[in-house]
Amino acid sequence: MLFFKAVASFAAMAACIMPVLSAPVAEANTDVSSVIVKRGALNDPAQTCYHEVQKKCDDIDGKINAVVEIDAKLGAILVVDLEVILGLLLGLGDTLKVVIGGGGLNPDDIKACVATVILIVKLCGAILIRIAAKLAATVSVSIFAAVVLKLHACIVVIINLLIGVCPLYGLLALVVDLTACLTAFVGVCTSIGINV
Repeated sequence: MLFFKAVASFAAMAACIMPVLSAPVAEANTDVSSVIVKRGALNDPAQTCYHEVQKKCDDIDGKINAVVEIDAKLGAILVVDLEVILGLLLGLGDTLKVVIGGGGLNPDDIKACVATVILIVKLCGAILIRIAAKLAATVSVSIFAAVVLKLHACIVVIINLLIGVCPLYGLLALVVDLTACLTAFVGVCTSIGINV
């Protein structure tokens, strides 16, 4: 009888302490913010810029589709639209400069940012081709030259920022992709008659 009481007491005691023994051990709270930037520090602003540029390109496309050809009046409006895109890229360049200057970047974030920047540059190139294709014979592409030169300069800054950081994280293949992207954009500008 005493044996059964001892077993019952042991079982009751075990039931009480088991939750304590199986509770997870708390790990020390380590602040890693100084070691690595949060995921998305580069790509989140790049994605935001991409969506805004895409919206503006869609807006430009709508204006182009609404006419047979682009006259001088619409051309002046499209210059202003391209300046909006330029402003978005300038903002992205400033943000990337700050984030990259802080160091401790995440390689996956760099890869994602590079892919997004390449998409942005392709959007810019595509809309320039659309504009040039619909220009009236009486309108010179030179009305777009000033804004396209600024756009090119801004793209060069952004791409050079990323080219500078990629080798530090062993992402040499991305340097090739970025260089090809810039070369393609220069090719677009040249093809529409604007030498950058």
